[in-house]
Amino acid sequence: MIRFGPWSTTLGLGALFALAVAAALVADPRQRRANRWVAALLAVMALKLTPYAIGYAGFYDAYPGLSFAPLDHGLAFGPLLWLHVQQRTRMQLPPRWGWHLLPAAMVLAYFGSCFVQSLAWKNDWNSAVHAPFVDPALTWLSQASLALYLALAWRRYRDFQAWLAQHVSNAAEHRYSGLASMLKALALWLALSIPFEAATAVWRLDYFDRFGLYLGLAVIVFALGLEAWRHAEQRHPLQPAALPPPLVPVRSTPDWAAQGASWRARTEAEGWFRDPELSLDGLARRLGTNTSYLSRAFNEGLGQSFSDVIGALRVAWVQQRLAQGSEADLLALALEAGFSSKTSFNRVFKAQTGVTPSAWRRANS
Repeated sequence: MIRFGPWSTTLGLGALFALAVAAALVADPRQRRANRWVAALLAVMALKLTPYAIGYAGFYDAYPGLSFAPLDHGLAFGPLLWLHVQQRTRMQLPPRWGWHLLPAAMVLAYFGSCFVQSLAWKNDWNSAVHAPFVDPALTWLSQASLALYLALAWRRYRDFQAWLAQHVSNAAEHRYSGLASMLKALALWLALSIPFEAATAVWRLDYFDRFGLYLGLAVIVFALGLEAWRHAEQRHPLQPAALPPPLVPVRSTPDWAAQGASWRARTEAEGWFRDPELSLDGLARRLGTNTSYLSRAFNEGLGQSFSDVIGALRVAWVQQRLAQGSEADLLALALEAGFSSKTSFNRVFKAQTGVTPSAWRRANS
């Protein structure tokens, strides 16, 4: 008899929530290319919850033909997360990105071909081959795949943060903490599932012993769905595809310290730092140089990233106005200096001076 109790209802709600958020992300025109990947991730997580939600309700007892239904796509978790991070941080996906989904497609084909067989065939195959060999192999391949793609996604996220600091003046405004939260959520799922799978292999945990694992997945699905929707419309600069370094004639090594100081002084004198949309590319064009030289002059010559140099000039400009007795609102001064929000202004100001803007104003009024 089919009966939805607390266990099946809890897991069913998690699956329905994930599908609802996935559908909303696909329908939302904002950031559709990036959001479709996290929508696909939520959908496959919902499918993974489905057999347990209906299983605890008695569906498999009432309809044994549901065995081998192609619902578990654990090998897709890692690639979909990685593709979402790639789409959120790059102007275009890496070449041949579709190959990353091939293992998941092969598993889908395997379960689909088994699902359409007769019940007697499925029972024999499960006893002789699937349960003792295929299922354990797929379980641990899924864990290894998720671990690998988590590492790749985290490295891409860290590279993106470094690129922002070197190319965008208001880098703090584009950190996109939602990506980090998603990576942590999937890392938590991995940390939870590995002990459960190991215990299952050693002590043969049954369907009911593993409820804690499925409950953990439902909680992670709720957190991931909320985080994905909260950041669905967030936009930020995208890193272009890597280009080969330009060919330049061989010459003596420049004095990067002197060059960096000269370019910083001109940026200050011209007031270019007050442009909230200022980028490394834009400043290089104004200075009549290329981004490679400008980046080296700041990094090697001054020991600062592009965003640090521009942030310091903006803070110095605000400090000068405050020291002159300006009674303007701090936020107005921050926006006039080139900061795009109060949050980034406070963060950069305290990093440069060690105190908050309001505390500095009181101490120097």
